[in-house]
Amino acid sequence: MKKPDIIFFILFFLPVILLSQTASEFFKSGEKKYKEGFYVDAILDFTQAINAKEKYADAYVYRAMSYSSIGNFQNALDDYNTAIIINPDDADVYLNRAIINSNLGKDIEAIEDCNIAIAKDSSRSRAFFVRGYSKYLMKDYPGALKDYSKSISIQPKYIDAFYNRGMTHNVMGNYEAAINDYSSVIKLSVSDYRAYIARGMAYARLKKYKEALNDYNKAIEIKPDYANSYYNKAFTEYEMKDFVNAETDYSMCIKYNEKYYDAFYNRGLTRYELKKYDEAINDYNVVLSHNPDDYETYLNRGLCKDKQDKIGEAIEDYSKSIEINPKYSKAYSNRAYAKYKLNLFDEACNDWKTAMELGSKVSETNFNKFCK
Repeated sequence: MKKPDIIFFILFFLPVILLSQTASEFFKSGEKKYKEGFYVDAILDFTQAINAKEKYADAYVYRAMSYSSIGNFQNALDDYNTAIIINPDDADVYLNRAIINSNLGKDIEAIEDCNIAIAKDSSRSRAFFVRGYSKYLMKDYPGALKDYSKSISIQPKYIDAFYNRGMTHNVMGNYEAAINDYSSVIKLSVSDYRAYIARGMAYARLKKYKEALNDYNKAIEIKPDYANSYYNKAFTEYEMKDFVNAETDYSMCIKYNEKYYDAFYNRGLTRYELKKYDEAINDYNVVLSHNPDDYETYLNRGLCKDKQDKIGEAIEDYSKSIEINPKYSKAYSNRAYAKYKLNLFDEACNDWKTAMELGSKVSETNFNKFCK
């Protein structure tokens, strides 16, 4: 790259026609660097091109793409805005700006940009896809389905559109339709492990556990170090009350992602079912080291200590849970049981009464049985 002082010297003295050529040279250099993944260097070249030719729409577009590639969405948005002012007829720029707006959480603006892009060229499947995604984020699921379907009608092998339509069906509870879409993804890309996981989750929702486990195993076969496959498989096994295999798969999940705290939490639940109370407590300790305000984890750790007849420690955990969430009826109910075991009848009745007032039917039954 030429030094800036030499560049400025040349720009100052060369005729206008050569200035334009210099801008083109900078653009070509930036384009090459962009394609090679050197986004910061590309930004510098595109900036030089813009300095040499102020209304260089393509340079603004590529600089925006470069900014987007390094996660600088606001600068990308600014450049797309300028590019549109210079050339308001380019549908692709509106579409690219829509993606940036979506990344910035501006879904209404993203939809507006997609509308413009579609009005200019209704054959662009990606415009319908992006608009569908923005509608999905805004919880307009019927609108999202319609756009994903339109995208697929234009581009019948649009894998991401099938996948996202499946996700939308899944959120709406249309599990069979979701399975069909994930199956289309798998047909188009047999090694797409994410589709096997998603389809497995849909099967599990329908309690088709055998099919779900087959899909999770296929995902693991394709990508054996992907923690989510083990997590979802373990979750399904837990629902099947296959706690032994669930514990094994949660452990595999943690092996590949040591910071998967939900897996620690769920393995704690599984170990509780297996009466491995010390191991469960260890898992809950990990969760609380990450999030000391997790009131549900204090409750579950208290339950383990309760089972070990460490009633005082259990009460401490239930109390901590209540301290964090004073409206958590389960913590009052369990603390009441623990206090009752210690013959602290008045305190137990007070806790049952509070839990009853918070809507716990079980506590209402216990209050009426033990406190009147």
